[in-house]
Amino acid sequence: MDSNAIRKLLKLQEADMRLKDMETRLETLPKEMNNIIARRDKIAANTAEAVTVVKKIKLRIKQDEDLIAELESSSEKLRQQSAMVKKNNEYQAMLNAIELNKQKISEAEERILAADEELTEAKRSGAKIKFANDAEIKNLRTEFEELFSFSKVVKEEIAKLQAARPELVRDIPPALLSPYESLRNNKEGAAPLTTAPNETCGHCRLKITAQTAVALKRGEIAYCDNCQYLLYDPESLC
Repeated sequence: MDSNAIRKLLKLQEADMRLKDMETRLETLPKEMNNIIARRDKIAANTAEAVTVVKKIKLRIKQDEDLIAELESSSEKLRQQSAMVKKNNEYQAMLNAIELNKQKISEAEERILAADEELTEAKRSGAKIKFANDAEIKNLRTEFEELFSFSKVVKEEIAKLQAARPELVRDIPPALLSPYESLRNNKEGAAPLTTAPNETCGHCRLKITAQTAVALKRGEIAYCDNCQYLLYDPESLC
């Protein structure tokens, strides 16, 4: 076997393995990018939840403020009406209603005071969450943009490797190229051409026969007796 043919096959294999790596990497990029988007959405939801907590507390305060205003208005009307009531039982009923309104107002004011403290803490906590989440989202955006840019680089390299392959294949003997291509396209995807250090196949790690070892020392390419991968002796290329 011409050592130059082996060198050409090794050069082709180097390009093919690089191409395979790039294609595999390109396949994983969409999942990585989708994971970043999912993480971003989760963080954004966390920020939105903190904002919602603040809004809910403000709504409770507003509802109690409206209730106080309504009760005060009701009490004022009752006081005005009581001045014109002649029956004692009606007058007493109005006074009881005013007193009940006063109690409800006091309860609403207590709720507002408690809610104000809760609101202050929610705002403080929300600000911390937003600050941390904004920083994380910024990092995720940078990570996503880097992956997007990298995907372009990978696609460009794949295109170059594919375009250069016909020239690499052109001068390789068909008898050598055909088994190489068969091995390259199998499910394992391992390098079809490998060495046999210490008379052990570099692919399956099993001992080769003495006959195969002799063929390799003569500078030939031989098949592994166990896995049928192509073997060569690097010293034969020196």
